[in-house]
Amino acid sequence: MQTWDVVVVGSGVCGLTIAHTLTERGRSVLLLDKGSRPGGRLASRPLGGMLLNTSVANVIADDDEVMAEITRRTGAKFTPASGSDRFSEWNFTEPAGDIAARWAAGAVIRHTFVTHFEVETNGLIHVVPHGTGDAIAAEQLVLTAPLPQSAEILRLSGADATPPLAAVTYERRDVLLCVVVGPEESEHFLDESAVIDLIRMRHRDDTGLVWLELFANYEWSALHAHVDANFAHAALLHELRRLYPGARVMNSELKRWRYADSRITVPNATFDAEQSASGVIVAGDGFGLLRDHPNGIERAVRSGLDVAAALA
Repeated sequence: MQTWDVVVVGSGVCGLTIAHTLTERGRSVLLLDKGSRPGGRLASRPLGGMLLNTSVANVIADDDEVMAEITRRTGAKFTPASGSDRFSEWNFTEPAGDIAARWAAGAVIRHTFVTHFEVETNGLIHVVPHGTGDAIAAEQLVLTAPLPQSAEILRLSGADATPPLAAVTYERRDVLLCVVVGPEESEHFLDESAVIDLIRMRHRDDTGLVWLELFANYEWSALHAHVDANFAHAALLHELRRLYPGARVMNSELKRWRYADSRITVPNATFDAEQSASGVIVAGDGFGLLRDHPNGIERAVRSGLDVAAALA
């Protein structure tokens, strides 16, 4: 069995920052992610034969090192937003999915769902995919998923999250990606909806197919957070048909976690070295100050930089 110096769970911007920085310093790093595309909130999503750039469009940051890291890794160009005296908003000048693809280039990524880990008597950490899959051996493990997911991995591994980690919460945001036939681009219907507060048209082809992104409002998303995903999916489709009576839905997918924003973080740290499981670190956008906006990209990259410095 190959033993990696570091295994990172999650190939979002925190995981990518850790992987590239440590690889440059001679460490062997494997990224594990259950998604089909790296980049986390910057990643594109396949639907109906299209690769959709449904990602965030900007970074809200006052950390010069974070901005320099993104630019260095991706070649991304930013334009400062105007009109805000509370924070610095930098808008991408190209689709975030393209930026994520460049950021991930060269990283070793394996697509799998991690359920738990086991610390062996020799100190090696065995990361277990899909509950019973072949273990992946590592000297050190970094969990970068949203903290409620990382806390569940810790729990299943017999290493309960510390109170500060367990206190981190995310405000849910249900988003429906769908391919439809029929509707024209319009937002005037939204004042009639108690469910949807934003509709984005992502693509239209010459056959009349339209790729839409429908954002459920925060109140509806919170109310349905514990509803089975299939039923939440069906409810959003029902609302779409109500807003666009003539539309035919050809394909659809419900997204939940990737649109969540931290509402409570661990404010006085950028990562946590687990005391109950030696060699395990928890990192990501659940650490650091919220500042004036919940956008977590700055916090995630900052966390990644500090973890890499600690492990180098």
